[in-house]
Amino acid sequence: MKLKGVNPIAQHIEKVVLGLTVLIFLAVISMQFVTSPNNVKAGSREVAPDQIYNELASTASALQSQISDNSPSLPEVQSVALLDRYNNAFASSADNATKLPAALGDGFDIAQALDITGFDPTSHSDVIANIEPLQVPETSTPIAASAWGTLDPYAVIEVPEYANFVPAAQPFDLPTVSIEANFSGSTLRDVLEGNDGYPGVPRLFWVSTGMAVMGLEVERQELQADGSWGSTQPITMPPGTPLPTGAVTKDDGLVRLNEIIASAQDSSHQVMQPSYPPTISGPAWIPPSELLDDDQGLTETQRLQRQLTRLTAELDQLNNAGNRQTSRPSGGRSGKNPGGARDPGSAPTRFNRDRNKERIDFVEDQIDKIKEELEALGVEADTDAAASTDILNQDAIQLWAHDIGVKPGATYRYRTRVVLNNPYFRKGPYLDETDDAQQALTVEPFSRGDWSDWSDEVAVGAKEFFFVTEASQPISGADLPQAKVELYSMYYGYYRRSSMNIEPGQPLAANLRVSGDFVLFDTGALEADEAAEYIEKLNNDDAADTDTPTGISTAPDRLSINLDTFLVQIASDPVAALRADQQVSTLIFRLPDGTLIQRSPIEDRSTTLYEQAQSSSSQAARSSLRPTGQPARSPAADLFLPIEP
Repeated sequence: MKLKGVNPIAQHIEKVVLGLTVLIFLAVISMQFVTSPNNVKAGSREVAPDQIYNELASTASALQSQISDNSPSLPEVQSVALLDRYNNAFASSADNATKLPAALGDGFDIAQALDITGFDPTSHSDVIANIEPLQVPETSTPIAASAWGTLDPYAVIEVPEYANFVPAAQPFDLPTVSIEANFSGSTLRDVLEGNDGYPGVPRLFWVSTGMAVMGLEVERQELQADGSWGSTQPITMPPGTPLPTGAVTKDDGLVRLNEIIASAQDSSHQVMQPSYPPTISGPAWIPPSELLDDDQGLTETQRLQRQLTRLTAELDQLNNAGNRQTSRPSGGRSGKNPGGARDPGSAPTRFNRDRNKERIDFVEDQIDKIKEELEALGVEADTDAAASTDILNQDAIQLWAHDIGVKPGATYRYRTRVVLNNPYFRKGPYLDETDDAQQALTVEPFSRGDWSDWSDEVAVGAKEFFFVTEASQPISGADLPQAKVELYSMYYGYYRRSSMNIEPGQPLAANLRVSGDFVLFDTGALEADEAAEYIEKLNNDDAADTDTPTGISTAPDRLSINLDTFLVQIASDPVAALRADQQVSTLIFRLPDGTLIQRSPIEDRSTTLYEQAQSSSSQAARSSLRPTGQPARSPAADLFLPIEP
């Protein structure tokens, strides 16, 4: 039946709603299968709900592999010019400074509290006036002593520069001169603090870093044939000597100088008292003052305290020395470490440890003896001062240097000056920028004292020489006059002597037998420690019971001396005989270059060289080789490498 008065839409509205509902339902059902509305976002991906745990497990595994990676890739680090930033900030600090509208309480005189002289805050708040250059005290007049020694052949492997100073073949006999001087740290303190009439240096400039000895500079002059002195030349120091003065230039910054100051203070013993080249024969090295028995004006207490300082520093160095072991050079049996350089990271051998322990025991015994001597004098040993690196607390600082560029047979004299860090370096903003003299004080990183007086003459023994010890005139006219001559030749660190009777016309030549057990080393086939162990057995007479290792050969036991010099004439000297109340003869010799020289027994026997040659020859009969493998380069040398451009 047709409904009257009802709109068709109203008649079918429920059907429309039901249809739409069915369509929506079908659309929702379809979306579940056609699309992925329930996916979960994991990182940068979306995954279905049932896959989320697999995705998380994969991510966790990746993180775990990164955590356990021993060589992860590191992000690139951008270099930051901290020094430039500091200098720029320092230069613009005055313009950017924040100023308070009112003072916070009463003012405080910082200059008075820090004992800064010449500082006037009312005239210029950023500038210190009345600045004087640092007056570095002079060293004492140096003393010098010459010596010969046989350089350890393994030192040439470690430091090839040594080859320029030794013969082409072993034994590597090397002449040297050691120079020693004193420097007063307490006088330097007076200079800095303005005591005893010194102008002083404001504490602002030197208290934070302190002062350090940066080196002892030494110059020499050679005595000429006419009795005059030659040109002044710097000495040639052993390669591997710590040289702080070579590690900073005037173009470097203040930060670099401060680093070098700290290194020089930490290794002050090696800078102020550098090691002697390592030798295996010849007299053991001792400071010139002890060798020549020169107290340099010191009291007995000061002398003992100075020895205590030196031995305490050596003991500290022995206890903290890096363990160094000689590796085989290129061509060695193992073939490791090509180039023959020592490996500082190698473990020490038992032999090296034993040798180091023996030296420690010896130094400790010497320290105990010095303490006993000081106690007998009623003085308590100042071990704190001995171990201190503050030079301002020391009255007599012992400084020395070694000259390996000397010529055998030459005579020299030496002068010294000490080098300190310049407290004004790069401090220009604190000084008057309009004063060129003040600004000039800030240019150089080092301050040098005046040169000392020249030392006494020191003669370097020749490789070969002779002395006339006796001369006689014939009783009958048929006989020729005769003389007794002693010939000396340097071999394995000592002079070897041969005596001969000579007549006019005869040459000065002889062959002699060298006593002692001397060997030569093939450094390419034998390690230094193996050679050292054999030397120990040789010294203990145990070598005959063991096989000689490869790389060891016996040195020749015959030595030939030929000076190419002839005796021309022996003449009486009546004037000298009358003065000496005995027969005096003058001998005339012809040298290889044709020069004629006069010699007499009285003069030759009275020379210092003759005394030294005799002493060396006597010691040679009792000498033995020392173990090889001592460090040829100071550990502190690497702290002061020159900056590469």
